[in-house]
Amino acid sequence: MKIAIYDTGLSISDQILKLLDKYIRMRDINFNICNLSNSDCQLSLICKVDIAFICIDSSSQIEMLRKFCLNNSKCKIIIVAYIPDYRYAFQFHAFDFISLPICEKNFFHTLDDAVYYLTHTSVETTVALRTPFETLNIKPAKIYYFERCDRKIVISTTQGEYIYIGRYTMKELTQKFKPYNFECPHKSFLVNLRHLKYIKGFDIYMSSGAIIPLAQKRTVEFKATYNKYIEKRFDLI
Repeated sequence: MKIAIYDTGLSISDQILKLLDKYIRMRDINFNICNLSNSDCQLSLICKVDIAFICIDSSSQIEMLRKFCLNNSKCKIIIVAYIPDYRYAFQFHAFDFISLPICEKNFFHTLDDAVYYLTHTSVETTVALRTPFETLNIKPAKIYYFERCDRKIVISTTQGEYIYIGRYTMKELTQKFKPYNFECPHKSFLVNLRHLKYIKGFDIYMSSGAIIPLAQKRTVEFKATYNKYIEKRFDLI
């Protein structure tokens, strides 16, 4: 598995290298690492890698970053910057975002996700949701969460949001998507555990930047389910 580090001036490539070295020893995994820390090198030099850490320190690099992300959709691009907002990464269709200063726990979590997706590249299942008017075919891996709003279901996905008006209740959707690691933290929400970043108090932070409420009476059960999911995923890495 190939990893590239592109540091345009933040001078944090050494820190990332040390974290990668620790990760390699902890997970017993091998990486081929390319460190492009020279501010004069071009982002276009990063090619045919599985994971790219892109450290951005200037707004002048945004357009270059956008083009790189669009042209390297198979690469898991992780943006590192002094911007405390996960939504920043998603405007470029990047895999994830790490804010500075780097938190070791968040760094390892993000890398775990990237490795997991890269090592589980089998053909994704498509699930059909039938409505009175049409059938919506959707891949569970692309769904962040379902939200019940009035008599409608909002489906938040990597491609945007869809309004679903059909015959399924939230309970039925939960049963239908449970095999794909979806769980209900609240009576109005059904979340994809693979897109869950972390839980703080009674808030669930998703990789899309959304914050989902965690019902107090479901806290213990939901956290236990999520911990089992994480343990199982680590066993597969």
